[in-house]
Amino acid sequence: MFNFFKRIIKSKNDDNELKKLISAIHNKVNYVYSANDLSRIEEYENLKKLSEEEQKVLINKLTDIICCFSIKFAESKGRNSFNSDDINYFGRPIAFAIQSGLLRRKLNYNEHEWIELLRSFKDSSDKISRNNNGYFHDFPINHAIKQIEYYLKNNERSKTLTSFINEALEWEEFKNTSNKQYFGSDMGKATKKLRALLVKEGNIPVFSLKTNDIGNEVNEIINSVKENRDAIDQIFYLASNVTSSKPSKKFSQEVAKLQDKIGLESFKKIAHRVLETPLNHNPFNESTTHEYNGQVYNYVETVFLCNPSQQFIKGMVWTVERFSDKETIRILSKLCEKTYLKIPGKGPAAASIGNACVYVLGNMRGKDGLGALSRLKLKIRQNNVKKTIDNHLTEGAKKYNVSVEELKEMAVPDFNLVKGEKIIQFDGYSLKIFIEGRKVSQQWLKPDGLPIKSVPSLVKKSTSLSKKLSDIRKEIKEIQKVYSAQKQRIDNQFILDRTWDFVSFEKYYLEHGLVAPIAEKLIWIFTKGNMVADAITLNGKWYSKEHKSINWIDEETTVKLWHPVYSDEETIIAWREKMMELEWKQPIKQAFREIYILTDAEVNTLTYSNRMAAHILKQHQFSSLANLRGWKYSLLGAFDDGRDNEICEKYLPEFKITAQFWIDELSQDESWNDTGIWLYISTDQVKFTKENGEVMELVDVPKIIFTEIMRDVDMFVGVGSVGNDPQWMDNNGERQTNRDYWTSYSFGDLTEIAKTRKAILERLLPRLKKIRDKAEIDGKFLMIKGQLRTYKIHIGSGNILMEPNDQYLCIVPSRSAENSTDKVFIPFEGDRGLSIVLSKALLLAEDNKITDSTIMSQINRS
Repeated sequence: MFNFFKRIIKSKNDDNELKKLISAIHNKVNYVYSANDLSRIEEYENLKKLSEEEQKVLINKLTDIICCFSIKFAESKGRNSFNSDDINYFGRPIAFAIQSGLLRRKLNYNEHEWIELLRSFKDSSDKISRNNNGYFHDFPINHAIKQIEYYLKNNERSKTLTSFINEALEWEEFKNTSNKQYFGSDMGKATKKLRALLVKEGNIPVFSLKTNDIGNEVNEIINSVKENRDAIDQIFYLASNVTSSKPSKKFSQEVAKLQDKIGLESFKKIAHRVLETPLNHNPFNESTTHEYNGQVYNYVETVFLCNPSQQFIKGMVWTVERFSDKETIRILSKLCEKTYLKIPGKGPAAASIGNACVYVLGNMRGKDGLGALSRLKLKIRQNNVKKTIDNHLTEGAKKYNVSVEELKEMAVPDFNLVKGEKIIQFDGYSLKIFIEGRKVSQQWLKPDGLPIKSVPSLVKKSTSLSKKLSDIRKEIKEIQKVYSAQKQRIDNQFILDRTWDFVSFEKYYLEHGLVAPIAEKLIWIFTKGNMVADAITLNGKWYSKEHKSINWIDEETTVKLWHPVYSDEETIIAWREKMMELEWKQPIKQAFREIYILTDAEVNTLTYSNRMAAHILKQHQFSSLANLRGWKYSLLGAFDDGRDNEICEKYLPEFKITAQFWIDELSQDESWNDTGIWLYISTDQVKFTKENGEVMELVDVPKIIFTEIMRDVDMFVGVGSVGNDPQWMDNNGERQTNRDYWTSYSFGDLTEIAKTRKAILERLLPRLKKIRDKAEIDGKFLMIKGQLRTYKIHIGSGNILMEPNDQYLCIVPSRSAENSTDKVFIPFEGDRGLSIVLSKALLLAEDNKITDSTIMSQINRS
């Protein structure tokens, strides 16, 4: 039998012996996709027993016969009509599989044999492609390249080999590698492997990112680098060749060695410029053409970065794992946030880059990277990424022997702020940066300290000062992001019911430059022995609601956030009056925070609450709110009847309790978007489960958990309900099946959030000179007596009825509705609904001055 294979090798002009072999294999296997399908087939296994030289000859003969099969099949039968027993049909995949299987083994090719091998692949593919019956990537290109890699481990690369590799890299097959093929060799990987063969000390080809998205920008940065080009190009090649989910030890060591040669600061500047290129790039539509069976197919998809660009940027992210400075963290945070943004119908823009950013931030030296991750968790929607971030935070907490929450506190940067502000000098002029309300503001000052409105001309004309200002503006944006994240983090502390020792509280809250403006406007509970007091700070001293000084607070005191659920009604009212008296705008809703106490109905149902059931919400808005508040939720799709995602849940690890908010799809004709996601959902029960899945009785749920969870759910309903949409009733006659719900919600009973809103309005109206004589509260409505009509603004939904016939008035609030009430004192931030009610009241109080024709036509309609 073995002589049979010898005859194949020795035959020079006749392919009959090889065809007999292929037919014999075909008789034992129906169809062959890869060499794995040939395992344990005697004819194939015997081929591997041939000498290395004989196997090389066989591989070349297989190339020739593949070409022969392809051409004859295309010419005689065509793809639309074939006989499955025709060797020209079944022979090709078997020949490819044999060739691939043999090339997986080390065959000790020399460079001349290898060049001949690749040229034979190229020549044959050129002939085949002319008949539309095969491509270069059908051949086992990567296995072939592995053969020359074996050779170069023990041999120097000759000029002949170098010249050929450079020539091959100019072949169209190695140049056009943006789209990975479904079958055959990965040409992108093959191209990188070939380029890597050229990367030797002192003989490095200039790196170039040959992509149509960020390629030109990256190459401009590369070409601007003049020093240490060999080392820099080697790093770029290493970055472009990454394939794993995290950097290998070998990768990190090689990069570190090259960085040391370049200089860490020099490399960091280059890396920062490269990593910022995707930040200035937006998703675009990419057209892809595939040819099959003589037909040309065009596909258009929205992409952020092509695969080679993604791999390169991912690798470049790994190259900065040694750095932990503010600028590196800023760039990685922005890049992470951008690459996790969803592209409709596709998913995250570039998840591999985002994953790399999370890895580097989670593993860099110090706590700042972990702090950045804790802030990113509030913005990222993907639950699997949030879980990865949690793992990094948990590991970091163990490393520093603190809790995760303590780690988050320790990692908050202060940006050199003192009590929320700092002053930066500009050659006599100065720029004051300060936290004011919910935003970070800036004010230019003259040398004499007087304010000026615009940037001084001295700064504009100076290159160095302009650069300094540009860097400061970046920092201001970062301060704003971190400040907003800290408000969210501290708001989340209510449900955790945490206690601090006073030393830690003072360090991470009162004396922290960024956090202090938040902490100083909140009410805190102090405990020392038998002494307990809730107090606020004024001018560095602590005072009770009766304005009595609390002078016993020291290092032995413990501190908690005050929450109204633990106080009686008298205390709550007293603190609310105190906020109004001081005109304190709390950065977090605290004194006026809603509380939710178990009702008799909830006690009777035992394990669930129907308080927030039977509402209709806009699903995408609900999903965004749920993610923002730390709930886990996946959109319901019409394609699966929503059965997999009918629970929105929040896990509280400190209590080992999971809160569940049950929802259902709102099944209506065509009530889904282009990707099959339901536009609307209906709400159901709220439940709580233990770690073992057992449903808890509501009376056993800690009241801080119950009130905060119900507050979240109330917010989901209050913000996401279709009852808030003034245009819901007038949509070309659609959605009329839910008309009763819209009416009942828009003008129905007030929720707890709306009741709090009403309590604030009762205190605010006497202060509002513009409308106090024209406004009064009547039950669930804010009544406004205008010049033309009297208006009833529902305090919950913000929707409007006009007297005397309760005619509906549609006013769509603009995104700037909150800004229109900035001059009106409101004792806390963040209630856009209250801002909308007030902005409508201010508008309608002077209805004779309204110029909007769409509003006036409704008012004047009898």
